[in-house]
Amino acid sequence: MTTFASLSSLDADDFTSIALTPDGRVSSRMATALPDKRDHWVVIAPAAVRFHPRFQEIVRQEGHRRPDVDLFYGDEIEPTAGGGAGWDLVLKPDLDLALLIADDYVGVPLVVRASAMRRLGELRPAAGTAAAYELVLRALSAGLGITRITEQLAAHRRARPRPRIDDRRAALQAWLADTASPFDITDGLVPGTLRLQRRFAAFPDVTLVIPTRQSTRPDDRGAGCGQPYILDLLDSVARTDWPMDQLRVVIGDDVASDHVYGGQRWPFDMRRLVTSRGDGKFNYAEKINRLWRAAETEQIVIMNDDMVVRSADWLQALLTFSMQDDVGVAGARLIYPNDTIQHAGIPGGLFGMCAHAWLGQPAAAPTYQNWALVHREWSMMTGAVHATRKSVLELLNGFDERFSLEFNDVDFCLRARMLGYRNVYTPFAELVHHEKASRGEVLPPGGELALFLKRWGEFLEHDPAYHPMLARDRFQIGPVDHPGGWWQ
Repeated sequence: MTTFASLSSLDADDFTSIALTPDGRVSSRMATALPDKRDHWVVIAPAAVRFHPRFQEIVRQEGHRRPDVDLFYGDEIEPTAGGGAGWDLVLKPDLDLALLIADDYVGVPLVVRASAMRRLGELRPAAGTAAAYELVLRALSAGLGITRITEQLAAHRRARPRPRIDDRRAALQAWLADTASPFDITDGLVPGTLRLQRRFAAFPDVTLVIPTRQSTRPDDRGAGCGQPYILDLLDSVARTDWPMDQLRVVIGDDVASDHVYGGQRWPFDMRRLVTSRGDGKFNYAEKINRLWRAAETEQIVIMNDDMVVRSADWLQALLTFSMQDDVGVAGARLIYPNDTIQHAGIPGGLFGMCAHAWLGQPAAAPTYQNWALVHREWSMMTGAVHATRKSVLELLNGFDERFSLEFNDVDFCLRARMLGYRNVYTPFAELVHHEKASRGEVLPPGGELALFLKRWGEFLEHDPAYHPMLARDRFQIGPVDHPGGWWQ
């Protein structure tokens, strides 16, 4: 018979417990001063939670392995929603600020070094059901090391405790006020989730960089002789909620003739560069590098031409993140014309490499932990819509031109991540994507695949934005089949 650990059974020499009520409020406070030793731990959890039988051993091992970390969180298990007999695994990415703002994915238990807890102070009952969540925000402000333990540390007898949305909103607003950040917190797309929105006291100049070969969309008979995709995109960009005198478009056109633009007038400044190579070879990375270097603004959005803007505030949504100094890339939610998902983030390890999560799934279908409908960080995102800054492009020397067809965008994201930048996906920038119209159906050379795997294979296998117990053999993200566990 499995013996569970509990708050009351923790070894007092190494652990101090702080109990929460079932809805996450402060139930008990530390009765005595914390010991003056770094390897003493404060465990914050609901009083009735069941811990992994090896909970204390796991914490000690992880604490020894990661002396740079002051606060750990782990995976949780809760009964299947709707009264089923099974269990749902709540698997978590490594520290993800964008997701933490959208949803309290960190949850409980929290395991905090005593030295860090003395620095942070006690849980604040005034935070209500968001007491533990508010402590995590304070730990972020204090610059403490925070990371996950990829183990199912806690099992709940009923649905895991989640802060009331109003309590979490209040904690976030107070945290943002302390940092003097120019952001508002508004409602998310899914009940119980929130959205970070930048307040634009002054709109910056932005350049949209768009490569094209004047590919045309199919007409009513399915033949490719309709209007060029680039015109559809420019028409939709003109409806963007952004000052048009601060929006610039640089088009890199493989077709010398500009007759398709004749007589067209758009409210933004547009420049067209002829970018076809004399040898007839197509190198997307080379083309993008030429275009962004021609841009004269710090804020840059790289776009394929086969797009149509769906949300008027798509640019504001992207720049909410891409203007942050610690963000390298902001990516959009892309939907196929048949209303299925094309892009909502790219996890590492899928199909032995990396792939688009939920590819081809109906856009309205539910996704694991609502990840397709909340802003969150992914290590990689598609370059089909790719907001960044010219200073970041210059630092990384743009796209690696050895990746002429594929991988140049995800390689750029990964190189940005290696420099400490966050890459953020936001569903609030939504566009329709007619994929492959920008360059047609061309298979990547085997040498480029080999180079990509040699450079990033090990990282992809252990992508911190993903989880080792999430499926890697299907686009539909979710936990792998689990025959049983200590919680059953």
